Amino acid sequence: MNSNGGKLTIYDIAQKMNLSIATVSRALNGKEDVNEETRKRILETAREMGYKASKTAASLSRKEKRFIAFFPELIHDYDNEVRRGIQKAVADLQDYHVSVEMRTIPRDPSQFAQRLQEAAYKGYDGALMVPPEGEQALSEMIQQLELGRMKVVTMTTDLDHGSRLFSVQSNGRVAGAMAGELLGTVLGPGRKVALVTGQLTSWVHSRTAQGFMEEVSRQGLCFAGVYEHHDLPSRAYLLAEQLLSEHPDLEGIYLATANSVTFCNHLVELGYAGKIRIVASDIFPQMIEFVRSGLVLATIFQNPFMQGRLATRYLFEYLVEGRRFEETEILLDPQIVLRSNLELYEKKLGDVMNADILI
Repeated sequence: MNSNGGKLTIYDIAQKMNLSIATVSRALNGKEDVNEETRKRILETAREMGYKASKTAASLSRKEKRFIAFFPELIHDYDNEVRRGIQKAVADLQDYHVSVEMRTIPRDPSQFAQRLQEAAYKGYDGALMVPPEGEQALSEMIQQLELGRMKVVTMTTDLDHGSRLFSVQSNGRVAGAMAGELLGTVLGPGRKVALVTGQLTSWVHSRTAQGFMEEVSRQGLCFAGVYEHHDLPSRAYLLAEQLLSEHPDLEGIYLATANSVTFCNHLVELGYAGKIRIVASDIFPQMIEFVRSGLVLATIFQNPFMQGRLATRYLFEYLVEGRRFEETEILLDPQIVLRSNLELYEKKLGDVMNADILI
């Protein structure tokens, strides 16, 4: 029996040993690709915990699990990192016959609902998605669908809890507060700052904005307002000029989504490089150069790779091992990346992407 009073599973062993469920499962099932010392420790821990193999779980692990992932049509690199995380999770689970198909579809809630219904009819076991703008409308549509046994999981942002199994996302409220504190520390009270985001109707963007505005008030900064680009690079480009025209005395900007590169590029074209303190979001090749050059003071890393990887892994564990979640909103800790730790952080990212240790 585990700590929650339920049946002991290999997830409990993996959690106790801080190993992936795939490694524990391979050791318990006599697979060859496990370090012998690690195998011995796993077997000993399993005995100590009173683990007994489940015939049902063993049968389920031999049956193919078919997932499908849906992404809205976006141009920036963020979703590519989520995709890589999904692909890494599937590679981790190669012994368990897990497959995933990825689809990019129009940013329309009705399109997402239609594709979900089609996937359920085709017998997919689970659907992962980055919901498009209009999460509330999509939530209501999903609750009217006949999805049968297919489970829905969200990444990056969320839906109403009754329309998905669980969500993996960055802690937006904390990310916003971190950005506000950074700007407050660097600029000091009374200086003017603005927030540039996707859209406040978005679940994650509204939380990020809340955290930022609360901290801006606490720091005594002057708040110029929220500017929305709806995750469209063309809109972000125009927004840079609009914001500076309306607030020529602006001294700080928080770019709260991964759609930051276009905005930064236009600031350079307008001659504002180094004149405004910028806190951006996430790490992509061009963002790395912005941080190195000093154009961007810091970037708040939301770990889209790990969002995709964990969502896929946890969905598998739910279906095969019976894993359940005390909290269905799984929040990853945002992290501050500065020029001083950028090189170290790049190495850390590579280690995380290849690690066999998961939360």
